[in-house]
Amino acid sequence: MKKLLILILFFISGCITSNVILETEGPFTVTRVIDGDTLIANNQTIRLSGINAPETSECYYQEAKDILTALTLNKQIHLEKDISNKDKYKRLLRYIYLDNLSINSYLTEAGYVKVYDKYANDTKRYNELKQKEEIAKSSNLGIWSCPEPEKCLFVASKNSNILHEPDSKYAKRIKPENLLCFKTLEEIPEKYLKNDLTEK
Repeated sequence: MKKLLILILFFISGCITSNVILETEGPFTVTRVIDGDTLIANNQTIRLSGINAPETSECYYQEAKDILTALTLNKQIHLEKDISNKDKYKRLLRYIYLDNLSINSYLTEAGYVKVYDKYANDTKRYNELKQKEEIAKSSNLGIWSCPEPEKCLFVASKNSNILHEPDSKYAKRIKPENLLCFKTLEEIPEKYLKNDLTEK
């Protein structure tokens, strides 16, 4: 916990907003933190805009969730709307501020999250966040210090006899504890090969 507080104090100075007046909503009290980029306040699910935290099975998932919890849970925050109001899951897309601290920027600069490049054209603070990301990346902080993920030729579930390509929608539904990774054809058990069933 002491290390966590030191990190917060170290990065906080670089993520304080300027004296520019922001159009924000709130204050709202955070009642739950779902993961490193999603929380609940004012009875609404809020997705921190412009950033993407690690998923459950990925490196630095718990650290990202823990820091967002430490910063925001039971605290009053203000929200700034992005270009789009909601994402496809009906979550509010917002930049979050705790007093004068930009949470989105802080998480990025400290290496807890990456910038969501896929939605660059729909992120009004994209360039600002990318600058913060470069700081974390060049310093090898947080997720930038994680080892490269294991590359699989095919994946499968322990409970199935069907192979999937690693990036397929079916592969992403497999629970981490059931995931089998085959890096070469020689590693694939006969039961998967004889069915000739591969879902993309």
